Formats: sequence, structure tokens, C-alpha cells
Amino acid sequence: MAFALTRTYLFDLAPVVLALAVVIGMLAGEAVTPRPARSRGTATLRTRRVRDYVPRTALTVTGLLGVGIGVFAACRVPDRPDHEVQYFGSAEPVSLASTLATLAVMAILTALTVWLVVRSAQTGIDELEHAADEAWRHAIVRRVVHSCAAVFAAVFTALGFWYADDQLDWRGGGSPPWGFALSLLAGIGLVTFARYAGALGWSPPNPDPTMTRKGEAVVDGSRVT
Repeated sequence: MAFALTRTYLFDLAPVVLALAVVIGMLAGEAVTPRPARSRGTATLRTRRVRDYVPRTALTVTGLLGVGIGVFAACRVPDRPDHEVQYFGSAEPVSLASTLATLAVMAILTALTVWLVVRSAQTGIDELEHAADEAWRHAIVRRVVHSCAAVFAAVFTALGFWYADDQLDWRGGGSPPWGFALSLLAGIGLVTFARYAGALGWSPPNPDPTMTRKGEAVVDGSRVT
């Protein structure tokens, strides 16, 4: 849907539609994902830190993709990728403002969601239910962060191929070497998108809630090594 919009005068809405599609898909997935029992929890003095739940590799990759998108936005923006120039000789100027705004909102909502999940009250009345609640917390944070990384990777890939196509047009003043380099970067972005989008569909199973730490299990409320 987003790609189809890039071929029309609704070009600026493409990133918004892309982000909405991912969010709706995420919500649908969470709606059918089984959750641990949500019974009332017991008090605990353990302090949860966001950094202990967020996958650091995905966070680093998202940051690098954001920097790359910012570099694209700072450069000269190519002509609109539709047929206005071909048919009418001119076209409305292209702006990446909606793209940057969409990614900023996506990043803010992701950070807020992760914080709320990590800081949410613990559920369960015994060690087994506490472990299940903790496994659920890790899994949902992973899915949310991977979704954000997938959106950033998709936008980076689209911009990379768009700028590369403009540079490969040497008759229009482009530089083919730059075009091939940008195509390579866009290909890396495509692989990154496949990596994080695929993780949403085939995420690893949640940890066994009966296991607390390596080498320990909970049996009838007691730790067994």
C-alpha cells in the first residue's frame, strides 16, 4: 500500500500508511497471542531496568538506520517518483517531513510502550507465575522493538533505492558510482528489514516459565538446582 502511494500525488502519506500497517499487524498479533495468567501479584523489592529487557542489537541497528535516514533527508531530495514530470514537465516539490515525523512518533511510542511494560505491576502469586510474567514481559518488549526496527529498515531501504535510482541517471547529472553504492546500502537495509520483520512472524518461543536462572527450576514453590 505504501509503495502504491509513492506513485501518486499522495506520496507524503506513504510512510504514515506503512507505520499504521505495522502497528495494526502488531495489535492483531498480540490479540491472538496467549498470555500468562493475570492474577493479582505479590509485592517485590526488585527494580526492573529498561536496559535489561530491550534487545541491544536491535536498538543499535535502529539508531544507525535513523542516522542514515537523517543523512538522506539532509541531501538534495530527488524528483517525485511518479509520472508528473514526464507528463506535465513539473511536479510538486518532495518533502521528507512526513517521513521524519512518522518515524519520530514511532520511536516515541515504542519507548513509551517499552517503559510501561517494564514498569507494569508484577502478576502471579508464586515463583512459577512470576517467571511466566517475566517471560511475557521480555517477549512483548522484543516484539515491539523489532517492529520499530522493521519500520526504520523499510523506510531506509525505500530511500536508498530512490536516491540510487536518481544517481544512476547520468544524463540527469547523476553519478553511477554513487548510485551503485547507494544500491548496496539499500540492499543491506532490505536484509535488515527481512531480519526484523521475519522475527515478528517466527519469533523464538518464550522461555520456559519453570526455569528461573541457569541450572535452577521451581518445583512446588521451591528452587531445585
